[in-house]
Amino acid sequence: MTRLAQLAPLLTGLTLAGCAAPDRGFVTADDGVRLFYRTIGDGPLDVVIPVGLYLERALAPLAAPERRLVFYDPRGRGRSDAGDRARATLDRQIADLEALRAGLGIDRMVLIGWSGLGMEMAVYTMRHPTRVIRLIQVTPVAARDEPHNQAAYAERARRTDQVALERVRERRERGAFAADPTGYCRALAEITGPASLADSSVIADVPDVCQFPNEQPDSLGPLFEALLGSFAGYDWREAIARVTVPRLVIHGAADAFPVEGSREWVPAGSNAGLLIIERVGHFPFLERPEVFFPAVEAFLRGDWPPGTERS
Repeated sequence: MTRLAQLAPLLTGLTLAGCAAPDRGFVTADDGVRLFYRTIGDGPLDVVIPVGLYLERALAPLAAPERRLVFYDPRGRGRSDAGDRARATLDRQIADLEALRAGLGIDRMVLIGWSGLGMEMAVYTMRHPTRVIRLIQVTPVAARDEPHNQAAYAERARRTDQVALERVRERRERGAFAADPTGYCRALAEITGPASLADSSVIADVPDVCQFPNEQPDSLGPLFEALLGSFAGYDWREAIARVTVPRLVIHGAADAFPVEGSREWVPAGSNAGLLIIERVGHFPFLERPEVFFPAVEAFLRGDWPPGTERS
């Protein structure tokens, strides 16, 4: 039994009692693209969490009677419409979250952004500070693109079996996956996935996102090329220093992304704190849920979790 599976009954018993059944649907952006969402609970505090395809099950233990968890898939991801992937931009991502907020009748919300969405939710907060109550950035990409993200990509490549990766790609070139794009996606994930984890035993808890056509390489390739190109070379250090919304940055000490990149999200004098969790890579909610969830709960109550570094 995996660690999350062992912990889930306890967490569910503590937090899900009294919550409404999950609901789901679509909100339509201004260009007609439908954004998939799923909610858990109907409390007055809205907690909005992008990339639900990865996080719905993992972060469901945050449900509580006083909250409504709102998971959604950005355009071109998971169960949302793709639109024109070649025109994906950071500005479009921020506008889509605004459309979701308005479409669901949300006035103010807590945001939880993981990985690249940790950066995107910070940008939303910079542009719409009156709409955000609190922001949690979970193992986010760095506050500036260079040199930290480049170092992370190189480290992930170092941790990955490049010979095995090349063999899978060669098999595809020979037609092995011609009628099975899902199988090709899973073959790649099996090789690249462990590089994001400090504890490879939790790999079974990482969702099988390859089941969604949007998540397969031929779909994600053009989407990421356009999206990443729209903010290449970014540097948010000056802008984030002006944000007064309370922010908690959670960093895995064993993540490929260097801790220096997360520290730059917490400039001196800001209303922010950095929590470093030992023996954790890019998935702290899977690798050490017994540390992650109490820390998030403390922050949602208005406290800084024990061990948080304040600048």
